[in-house]
Amino acid sequence: MKKKNNIFFIFLFFLIVSCSRLPKDDLFKEYLYIKTHNSFENTTINENIQKDISLVLKNHKVPYGVVIISDVRDGRILAIDEYSKRGYDIGKYINKPLQAASIFKIVTFFASLRSNVYNSRDTIKYYDRMYSELRNYLNRRQTTKVYNKTTVKEAMAFSNNSAFAEISLKLKREKIVDSAERLFFTGEKIRGINTGFIELPEDSSSLIKLASGLEYSYMSPLHALLIIMSVGNDGKLVLPYINKNDSKKSLNVMEKSIANEILNSLSLTTKIGTARKQFSKNPEISSKTYAKTGSLYANDPDGYYNWFVGIYDGDKSRYGIVVLTVNDPQWAVKANYIAFKAIEFIKKYEEN
Repeated sequence: MKKKNNIFFIFLFFLIVSCSRLPKDDLFKEYLYIKTHNSFENTTINENIQKDISLVLKNHKVPYGVVIISDVRDGRILAIDEYSKRGYDIGKYINKPLQAASIFKIVTFFASLRSNVYNSRDTIKYYDRMYSELRNYLNRRQTTKVYNKTTVKEAMAFSNNSAFAEISLKLKREKIVDSAERLFFTGEKIRGINTGFIELPEDSSSLIKLASGLEYSYMSPLHALLIIMSVGNDGKLVLPYINKNDSKKSLNVMEKSIANEILNSLSLTTKIGTARKQFSKNPEISSKTYAKTGSLYANDPDGYYNWFVGIYDGDKSRYGIVVLTVNDPQWAVKANYIAFKAIEFIKKYEEN
């Protein structure tokens, strides 16, 4: 009996030790650990940025919000936090595939570049409003002679659904699907991160909605980080990590020239596009920020999704920023504003 008791206490001891030890090579578990234990020992977290990001989320009482900041050059996670006025459990949505919205336009442009169809300076004719939901788009382009023009760069900045419908109609469906898989829409796990997925388009009507981000694409905030880190580091993804003892690995995602062209296509968003209002107060930050925004109503969590996925080109390094807010009909805060504050914190605590 005494021997059995000794075995039990040894097992209990090792269980307690393992539960109190920072996980390794699993970003999601590492995040849950630092949130549960409120400990940043032996981590890459910049505690000042983490603290100020947490205060911004709490002060605005966002129904649900998540912020992730990384160094895309070396993979360090500098800050990662969630807040929910609704009381969601920690980790419930940060690693769950959610509606990707217009962030998927990055995938469509990636497919376009790989197919040599459009670059960011090319002009597109389109046949409906910029923010059309594309229900009658195919019929309109067949029956009307009225059209507008835009460059791809401007279409990205203003998140022009109709222009991206046109891009997709110049591509083979397989190219968009393959490009989505290259940007981790596979449903697999990468270092504990649940990557997203797409619903395969059955016809041109569903293809243009997929390509524009209106429907059929899903990614988690952590998955969004993988995408923008790949683009921001010349096409090479340095796998993000929190535990300083994590193994250092990288993946070649795309050619450097394509990554830089995608980054160039994101350069007007904060100057004239969908994030201009929040970034116009600081032209220096705006000129160094490359971003894609997205918004739509969705469920689980219920509300109005507001995405910001971007790169800040700092003096010492280059940083990836992912923000998602889910708002009620009575708005709390936009992702663009939180992203701007995140960059201010980077400049204050990481760049000095």
